This record gives sequence, structure tokens and C-alpha cells, in this order.
Amino acid sequence: MNKNKKNKKTKTNAEEKQVVSTSSVISEKLQGDIDELKNSYDSFLYVSKPFSSTNINNLQAKAKMYGLNPVPLKGARVLELGASCGGNIVPQALYYPETTFTGIDLSGVQVKHGNDIINSIGLKNVTLLEKDILDIDESFGTFDYIIVHGIWSWVPDVVKDKILSICNVNLSDNGIAYVSYNTYPGWKRLEQLRDIMLYSEKRAKDQDLLERTLYTKSVLKMVADTMNIDDRSRAQSAYKINNIHNVLNSNDYYVAHEYLEAFNDPVYVSDFIERARKQGCAYIGDEVLQRSFITWLADDVTNNIRTLSHDNYVDKEQFYDYVYDTQFRMSLLTKLPNEDKINHEETVTQDILNSLYYVGNSRNEKGVPEDWTDTVNIAIKELMDTHKQFNVQGIINHINSQYPGYNINMDQLYQRLLLLTIVGQINIFGESYPMTPFVENESYIPQRFINYVNTLIMKDGNKYMALGNMYNQLDNEVDNGVLYVMNQLAQPTSRAKLLELVESDLTVNRTTKDGYTYKVPSEQYLNEVLIHLEYLGYFTK
Repeated sequence: MNKNKKNKKTKTNAEEKQVVSTSSVISEKLQGDIDELKNSYDSFLYVSKPFSSTNINNLQAKAKMYGLNPVPLKGARVLELGASCGGNIVPQALYYPETTFTGIDLSGVQVKHGNDIINSIGLKNVTLLEKDILDIDESFGTFDYIIVHGIWSWVPDVVKDKILSICNVNLSDNGIAYVSYNTYPGWKRLEQLRDIMLYSEKRAKDQDLLERTLYTKSVLKMVADTMNIDDRSRAQSAYKINNIHNVLNSNDYYVAHEYLEAFNDPVYVSDFIERARKQGCAYIGDEVLQRSFITWLADDVTNNIRTLSHDNYVDKEQFYDYVYDTQFRMSLLTKLPNEDKINHEETVTQDILNSLYYVGNSRNEKGVPEDWTDTVNIAIKELMDTHKQFNVQGIINHINSQYPGYNINMDQLYQRLLLLTIVGQINIFGESYPMTPFVENESYIPQRFINYVNTLIMKDGNKYMALGNMYNQLDNEVDNGVLYVMNQLAQPTSRAKLLELVESDLTVNRTTKDGYTYKVPSEQYLNEVLIHLEYLGYFTK
């Protein structure tokens, strides 16, 4: 932040309910805390990662599920607040070259690293700016998708309100904003750990953030060990011991910024919704559908939550969190004039389900569970196991092909598809992204994907940015061997030529769990890589 630059008061008109003003003088202590926050991000760098929940194709689909009509991805404008090195938007910019992405961050060091990577890749549709959130006003323009992941809870109140204001003032008429934050009551359990770390930190106050993190983690370990010694304490504090072990097993960067920063302010979801509304934003629902669609729960649970909430959707969300001890939320927002279009009734039309694309969650085990005995359920699971996109018509085609003569109950099909979507066993997308297989002498990989992988692997870009796939999920399996094959596929070629090069230039050894090392046959390795590249969506014709 620039200490000498005051923010202009935002003007409003009669039609706009945005009320935030950032013209008030920031106290010396608050400015000091913000400067400390900036310095911590400058000095304690981390690998900037993609988050699948923020994938604009996913956000579009979720908005459709709530009854809205979000902007098509082609030509859309995307803004990320707190973009770090750009690891969350650079992969998306690769897959959507006709969409423009802008990321801002307070840390000039992280922005520089990100821009170096962007320039090395040669991307022209993504821009990173060193900029204070408080300096964004109407002149910054409007965006169709705004992403704020891992920022809102960790900044002072004036910045929190400014973020929500941006999600109104700088959002297009049909735009969708995503804001994640820590929530009560669940975070009250973790707050105890933060209190312990902040209390013990005073003995390491002259050390840098990493050293303080390591010291306070050692304090937590001793606390957990002490609890384990005493039977009564171990019985009463089992949940706390488990939470401490989760912190101890987390990377140091995450722990430092989650538990030791000056700001970490969880809120109840009802308070967040109220604060967003004051800034002109309407609450859509959670990106995790099961937090807003409660009809998937047991009937008695659903009925009790509905009774407690008196058919008020805000109360419904809040009582859900009370019952399930929610500690983190990813809320979707839109401009207040769109509020009447939002469907909080948990009904989804067949037209909406027909418009979406579905992919089985990678965490699902392959094979049909024994209790999925119905033909519709089995057919859907078979498509889920491919981990490729399918739609309603694809399910119908699959059933007609594999189970000829079966009379499809379409109501059952839609109900099953909706349930699997709500509980997260199926991921949904608003638009299809082609997953093209390798075809000899036709397929090739666009240079931007080759440059991306080369920059991360060969130019040490992976020190600052992790690799993401078409769904903005982490992919840790792309290595030098994959990059070698990719380089051979800059132009169409034959499988025989690829195999000849792999046999000549690559030796791939693997070690089993019991320590046996063996050489992977070249043909097997090539086939694995080609399938991997297909699932990455890198091939085109």
C-alpha cells in the first residue's frame, strides 16, 4: 500500500446500494499491520497453486445451477484479487486464450516472479499488477468473473468491505464473484491453536516469519504430546490433538499465513451475507453445492433445518453450518439487482441439467458399487469412470448402446444426476472443453502449452507456480519425460516416429514399494504419456 495516497470516496447514485467509503484515515497501527502483511508475503514466498473451485467454467456451471445466466467464457473478463504469482489464473489463461485475465497482488516480489513466468510462456491474455485493493475504483473497469480466494479473512475490515464493494461496482451486470473465507462455528476449534501459537510467538518475536512458524509448530507438538500423556486430557482433547497434527503436517507457508498473520477473522455465514448485501451484492449460494442444497441429507435432518430456518435461505445456510460445524466457505455473489433471479428453492430444471457437462470426481474409486444396482446408476458410473466429459444426451446414448432395449426413466436419470452433482461425486462445467486424443499425423500441441511446461520444469518456474490442468486441478505428474514427448508433438507426427525417439533418447526407471527398480518399456511409457496429454487437453488438430 502507498501510505501517502488516500483513496477517493466512492460516489453512489439512487439505483446503487453500494455504501463503502475508503476515504477514512487508516490508523498508524493498522497501516503498520498492513505493511507487515505485505512484507510477510514479499519475504516468505510460496508456490502459487491452481484451485479447481475457482475455475471459471465451474463458476459458470454453479451459477446456472442457482438459476442465473452467467456470461459465456469466450471473450469474458476475469479479475483475481490476491493473485500472488498467478498460479490460479495462468492455467486458465492457457485453456481460454480468448478470455482476458487480470490479477492484482500487494506483493511486488510475487507479481514480478509471476510476470517473468507469463513472459516466458508468451501469454498475452493475462496481466499481473502490483496494486492495492483499496486503490481499485470504477475506472479499473468491470469483469464478468471476480475471484477472491484465501484473502477475505486475512485482511482488515476496511479491505474486507472494499473487496465486497469491488464485487458489486466492478462486476458486470450478469457477473459472478467468488469469495472464500474462514467461518464459525467450525473455526472456533482451530482458533485455539492460533491462540496457542500467537501466545508462544512472543518468545521468537525477533525472528523472521519462517523461524517463528517453525518455533510455534514445535510448541504445538509439545502441547499435543503433553495431552497424550494424560488419559483424561487425551479423552477430552482428542479432536484438538488431531487438529494439531493436521497443522504440523501442513506446509510452513500455509501455517504462517493461516495462524500467525495479524489478521484471521472468521465470520458466521449469515454475517458475511449481510456484509455483502450492504455493499450491493446478492448472495447466490456456496460453490460447494451440498452446503446450500440440503435436500440430499436424510429427510429428518432436512426437515429439522427447514423448521429451524422458517423457509429463510440465510437461516438455512447458518443452521447447516451449526449442525455440520463448517469452518470454510466459498460463497458466490452477484449484483443486487439479480437477486430475484436466484433460485434458493433447490429446484433445478431439466433444461439446466441438459446444458451442463459432467466429469467424474477423480477421488471416486473405479467400478460400480454394489448398491448401484439400477441400470441408470450403473451407466452413469461407467461414464464417470472414464473421467471424460459427458452430458445428458451422452448418458442416453451410452445406455442405448450398452443396454439396448432398456426403457429409460428420464425423471430418475435427472434425479440421480442432480444428487451426484450436489454431493460432489460429479464435477460440473458450463461449457465443453474438447479432450482430443492423439491421432497420427494430425494431432499437435500448441506452443503455449509447451512453453508453459518448459518454463515450470526447465526454467525453475515451479519454484513459484504449480502446474494446473484444464479443470484447474493440480497435476504433479508432468515431468521431463512428458516435456520431451510434448516437444516432439509441436508438429503432427506418427506414433512410430515418436516411439523411435523415445527408445533412442529416454530411459524411464520406476521403483516398486518393496524397492525393486525396473525399466519401463518405451512403448508402454509413450502410451501413458499420450493418454496423459489427452486428459490434459493439450492436443488439437
